[in-house]
Amino acid sequence: MSMPQRYQQHCHLLRIATLVVSAGLLALLSLGMIGQPWWRGNAAPQDGSTQLLLAVLRFLPGLGYLWALWAVQRALADLGSHRMFHATVARAMRHIGLGVLAGALLNIFAVTNLWRWMMGGQGGYLYFDLSAIVLGVVGAALLLLAQVVDRARALQDELEEFL
Repeated sequence: MSMPQRYQQHCHLLRIATLVVSAGLLALLSLGMIGQPWWRGNAAPQDGSTQLLLAVLRFLPGLGYLWALWAVQRALADLGSHRMFHATVARAMRHIGLGVLAGALLNIFAVTNLWRWMMGGQGGYLYFDLSAIVLGVVGAALLLLAQVVDRARALQDELEEFL
């Protein structure tokens, strides 16, 4: 098997694995939202609408992460089909970065503070989840690196015009 065929096969297999992981995570998020065990105690909200809002709130960061995974599988499909490398990589980096950054920011700021507000002021103002902070930084870095790839592609196109 030649190197391009092996690369194409690896892209295809990794795309399938990414789709399986995405579907599994979507199922877990959905099950967590639907069948989430509600608190028992004085701090628990009693009405169903508040419980539903809390479940939706906990679901939101996962949507950003799932969108990033969807961008990964789409990029793998493009790379496996030998589409233009620079454009595919830049778009994938931009979309993955945006999804990861959005999920992390929602997790750090929106979920924590809205949860506190909905629970009547109980809990902390900010939840310093190290993994969410790291994901946010990685997402922002991917957005910047996508600009570098776009600029490199523009410079390469400009150089090819001279030749």
